[in-house]
Amino acid sequence: MIRYIIPSVDSELKLERHCPNCGRFGGNIHSRLHYRKISDIKISAVPQRRMKCPFCKTTWTIRPDGITDGKQRSDRLIAIGVVLYMFGLSYRSVEKFLPLLDCKGSKSSIERDVAKAGQKAKTLHFSAPRLHVRVLGVDGTGAKMAGKKAGLLFFVDVERKRLICVEPVNERDSAKVRRHVQKVMWEVGAEQLRTDELSVYERIVPEGSRKICLAHWRKSKCRRTWQLYRQLKAEGMKFEASEMLKLLELLKAEPRPPTLPEAVEKLVRRYINCRKGLLWKVNQLLQHIERTWAFVSSDETDRTNNTAERIIGLDYKIRIKTARGFKAWDKILCHCYLSEYLRGDDGLCDLRKVV
Repeated sequence: MIRYIIPSVDSELKLERHCPNCGRFGGNIHSRLHYRKISDIKISAVPQRRMKCPFCKTTWTIRPDGITDGKQRSDRLIAIGVVLYMFGLSYRSVEKFLPLLDCKGSKSSIERDVAKAGQKAKTLHFSAPRLHVRVLGVDGTGAKMAGKKAGLLFFVDVERKRLICVEPVNERDSAKVRRHVQKVMWEVGAEQLRTDELSVYERIVPEGSRKICLAHWRKSKCRRTWQLYRQLKAEGMKFEASEMLKLLELLKAEPRPPTLPEAVEKLVRRYINCRKGLLWKVNQLLQHIERTWAFVSSDETDRTNNTAERIIGLDYKIRIKTARGFKAWDKILCHCYLSEYLRGDDGLCDLRKVV
């Protein structure tokens, strides 16, 4: 459960005598106190008055805390609109909901509020001190952006389960992927790279520093083994089909041996010379298992890259399923950082920092 702290609106006006233009102290009251109507869930008007600098003759308006200059809505109402959108409502749905609170706000205003909050969340994210990351998880996803085929690359701290950064990079662009992975690993001082089986992540880091996600590896190998079992059984190759069942048990065995089991080595040698038909496919599968077995993660705390997939879902995919797409890269990236910020730290999220 996350507790959200939203901005409040002061009922009293505090005199600010520092001139916003020259910075000198000694501003004089330049008008009487009058009240201006605002849209808020608790109050309908706030006091304000004009001040004048005796040195540079600049005039300015002072307002209570919780009211931004030029806004007809309080920061509290803006925060509510941002949270409602991030929780799944569309801009138009938020616009229709606010009158139920006896407040107003257009969908264009709410869209600007969300974009501004995302920019502040992004700034806060990168201004925070970078912590040392032992295991860096990397995973990509497609980006829904105004009808264009694009991609996002997510970097996460696997152990702390936190987002490090998001880059507008397609996993098919190997040069950009290599460049960004090396840059982020150097910035956070990562000791290990955790990815799926895609060849684009090969040879980015020294051998032994990259580990393959156990969940991805086991799922793909088990699925392929089961497919071959069904095909061999349909072709009447009962002995070979039974060996696929044995291989399936070895792949699922726990605890998983760090080195290739002897039973798998025997299967590799048995089919090593097969070059035709289904047995050639069995040979390919066994050789791939032999090559990658030692590179699969055997970390005691977490052997998978599921943290990266989970963060992609929470920070991006859940929202994109209900949206038609973003029109600019900046909005996509800011949305991810704002979503990460709203999950808070230790069950607490202070919305006053982003509104």
